Amino acid sequence: MGNSAGASSGTPLRNSLWNLMFRVVSATDYSRIAWTAILRGAGLAFFKEPIDALPLDDNDASRLALKDRFFALPDRRVFDLFEFFLTDDNAGLKEMDRKLIRRGLNELLESEGADVRLYRDRFRPYQDAMGFNEGVAAEEAVRLFDMEAARRHLFSAQAYLATHPEPDARGALREAVLAVAAVASEVARRAAGEGEAPPLLVVGSVAHAAKAAGIPPGLLPGIEALLRRAHVLSGLPMEGRPPGEPEPADAREARLLAVFASSLIVFLLDR
Repeated sequence: MGNSAGASSGTPLRNSLWNLMFRVVSATDYSRIAWTAILRGAGLAFFKEPIDALPLDDNDASRLALKDRFFALPDRRVFDLFEFFLTDDNAGLKEMDRKLIRRGLNELLESEGADVRLYRDRFRPYQDAMGFNEGVAAEEAVRLFDMEAARRHLFSAQAYLATHPEPDARGALREAVLAVAAVASEVARRAAGEGEAPPLLVVGSVAHAAKAAGIPPGLLPGIEALLRRAHVLSGLPMEGRPPGEPEPADAREARLLAVFASSLIVFLLDR
């Protein structure tokens, strides 16, 4: 997490995340039962604790018990907890509180220098605005075209880049290459004439979809070179390459190639 200490106990990021939660929940807790409801929901469905050991008859004690658990979580689990609060009906948060937390999270994450941002109630890796926006644009494009397989691969690529303490570079590239393959296959399929055999799924190339996507001939070799590099580092099977341990994948290069794959998907679908 961009703030390399992540959301560790006592860091400005972790403190700010708790303060956001505290301000939002406490502001409208007129009946003084909100923290009890949240602790019950989190205890049951997130922490998986026996709830008869929780102080559920005391709102302030419930808040302090949740705070203790929040600050004891490992880095990544803090963001998992926020995702739980925002998406799980068992979490105990009022819908208005969820909206207010969503509204404040990205500004908070930016001010604290975190390397994640919230998008559709999931935290995604964030290196810079351009890379993040390309990933978002690619997801929106495949959603528009109802391409579920590509969407799943894009989501997985982002998740692998967000793995801590080190990104799973090979996993991210594998999913990015497969997302491109799914999109290129769909683009080629939609351009095929009636009665023609459906195009094969091709991994590591978009040459078969170049005409349908309007890729200029001068641009195609560069696209193919970058895509081939991502394919090589992904560890996926590759024609003409003997099986064996693939070349180590570097996290910096993986991020660059994953952003390229997202940009390529937007380009392919822009027609």
